[in-house]
Amino acid sequence: MILALLLAAALVPGAATAWTLRHRGWALACAAGAAVTISLPGLVVSVLVLFPPLGAAAALACAIAALRAYDDGRVWAGTAWTAAAALAFTCAAVTL
Repeated sequence: MILALLLAAALVPGAATAWTLRHRGWALACAAGAAVTISLPGLVVSVLVLFPPLGAAAALACAIAALRAYDDGRVWAGTAWTAAAALAFTCAAVTL
């Protein structure tokens, strides 16, 4: 459920950008929407690097979510949460 919410949160700004710019042509609108969608993970990573306690908290939350997913037998979701935890730990450790 939370993965679906995260996916929606990542895609909604890009879709809104494309819908707003549709009067300038669909090619430009789709390119702008894709750029907004792709820039969100970069923004999250830069925030985690600039504020290490947030990176540590995010890593801990992702690790707990990964353990719960593995306990429920959802291997792919657990692996995704593990990768997110590793990225957050790495971002937090860059500035420590």
